[in-house]
Amino acid sequence: MPSHGPFVGGNQVILRGTGFTDDAQVTIGGRAVQPADHQLIDSRRLAVIVPAGDVGPADVEVQVGDETVVLEDGYVYDALYVDPSRGSIAGGTFVTITGSGTTFATGDSVVFGRMPCTNVTVVSETRITCRTPASSAGEVDVTVLRAADGHMDTAEDAFEYYDTSDPLNGGLGGGTISGSLNVTVVDWLSDAPLEGAFVIVGQDLDTPHQGLTNALGQITFSGPDLVGPLTVHVAKDCYQRTSVVAFDASDVTVFLRMWDPLTLPERCRADGEPPPPTGGRGRNLSFVEGDLIWRGPNEYGPNPWANIPEPREGWERVAYVYTTVREIGLANPDPAGGGAHQRVIEVLPDDGTQHLGYPYRILAYPRGMAVYALAGLQERRTGGRFIPYVMGVARSVLAGPGDTVSGVDIVMDIPLDHYVDVDLGVLPASTPVGPNRFRVQAFLDLGGEGLIRRQVGAQDFDTLRRYDAARDFRFVSQPALSGTIADGRYRITAGWFTGDADGEPFTYAVVNGVTAVDETVPMPDFLGVPMAVAPSVGQSLPADRILRWRAEGGPAPDLYWLLIFSEDGNLAWEMFVPGSVTEAPMPDLSTIPELFDVPDGAIYWQVRAASIPGFDFDELSYAQLSDRYWSHSARNTFIVQR
Repeated sequence: MPSHGPFVGGNQVILRGTGFTDDAQVTIGGRAVQPADHQLIDSRRLAVIVPAGDVGPADVEVQVGDETVVLEDGYVYDALYVDPSRGSIAGGTFVTITGSGTTFATGDSVVFGRMPCTNVTVVSETRITCRTPASSAGEVDVTVLRAADGHMDTAEDAFEYYDTSDPLNGGLGGGTISGSLNVTVVDWLSDAPLEGAFVIVGQDLDTPHQGLTNALGQITFSGPDLVGPLTVHVAKDCYQRTSVVAFDASDVTVFLRMWDPLTLPERCRADGEPPPPTGGRGRNLSFVEGDLIWRGPNEYGPNPWANIPEPREGWERVAYVYTTVREIGLANPDPAGGGAHQRVIEVLPDDGTQHLGYPYRILAYPRGMAVYALAGLQERRTGGRFIPYVMGVARSVLAGPGDTVSGVDIVMDIPLDHYVDVDLGVLPASTPVGPNRFRVQAFLDLGGEGLIRRQVGAQDFDTLRRYDAARDFRFVSQPALSGTIADGRYRITAGWFTGDADGEPFTYAVVNGVTAVDETVPMPDFLGVPMAVAPSVGQSLPADRILRWRAEGGPAPDLYWLLIFSEDGNLAWEMFVPGSVTEAPMPDLSTIPELFDVPDGAIYWQVRAASIPGFDFDELSYAQLSDRYWSHSARNTFIVQR
């Protein structure tokens, strides 16, 4: 359960039966589940991450030892993939719906449950965007209704509406405070309620609004003086503390993380010893192979690379093949690994095989993806310069663990003769320690299939770095968004970092959905860089135990997220602060039984600022702490003393 999910895979399901063991092997639709994606709950339940698959019913096979059991058509791959798959009951979540084998067209409508989606935009035959309607909490079907013939593509329970007052989501909700405040405390790792956590409203240790959570991890405070905005602190020995500052929401749910098991004090260990390290489980990779095809007079064999200039002496025509990445920062395996053939030249191999083009074979993660190739001229020397002239993209490639997916031919017909300019506009003030170096990136976003990051060796064609922003950042050798990438959109990320390693302090902004080429993309104003006021760098906590900071120019963020690390590397305190507030109390709770103050020594105080489209601090959800939802961010870390 659930018995269905998106064709791109990646979702978790729980298999129920008897006799499951930790070495059970599972295949869905003939594709093996990664060993690292098994989690034995008990002998009757096995959680697995579903591999990508073909739309429609699929057999589920479980092998334990010499015994194999097959559940025919036990799982169904939906034709639609909704991203993100969760959103607030208030509606307004911007979603992208990716289809497999669909023919979306202008005039089509989208329905969540029984309510129509708004701002519907048909990007391509397989991609449509909209904003969710309001709804009650729970899962709803997502349906795309075709205007031309009334056909409906439906994914059951494909989107979950959550109520921010639901403890499983964490954060704030429930409407404004009017004499009553409910606080729920949950273990971050297990999602289990935390009994005996200390909760206090405000910093006055004599307040009646304090106490310990019950077996359900809950405590309720009441009184006519309880009106917003309020600040709540939550603490439990052996866990990080959490403060929610200046909020007006009647329901608060916080997650507490236990400290690193290897550095736990003796009092926090049940047996006096740290737990033994656990071994990892491997991942099986996949191979993708096919031909790079150039159009020409030869219909039944390879044609010359006519859309690439004749190489001069010391150069040659070369192509490199890659797969998309899930997200920037998530690296793919080396496509040339495992004896693969990623580098292609304009010479056919003498293998006795008839080819329509020039063969390649690459190593890839098993999932839904696009496969693309860059072709151009390269110097005949180790690490020689590469100049791209043309690319090709194969879409909707599905690979399971250990699979070899053959016949993925790539037509090399997309000229790289366009540009995208990026203007950083007005910058906030710098600080004595930075930022001082710009990094601008322009990636091609193919929705559920991932992003194209064009990189050959050390050459990164979609990343520019400079020490000044007086002129636009120009990305050359860009494709037009047509043909196989007509639904593509540029994701522009522009950041101002410190040093050559893109370090702190930094500030960056993101613009999604860019379709213009041969034009200038203006970036929105950057957030100001956070700077410590009290304590200043190297100083001790002030007597009033209130952390204060300021931002150096720029618009106000929606959220400040503070992380306080102790000298041993443990997260000591986490704070959530509205963007209009630039101070947060850090009370000494050591007079409370079984609680201790932050350890003596150095404290690493990190301030993260974020702008989040559609954000309301009084409806904060832990899901919004993922930077994939942020349009702006700034960060700085200060070393102070306890």
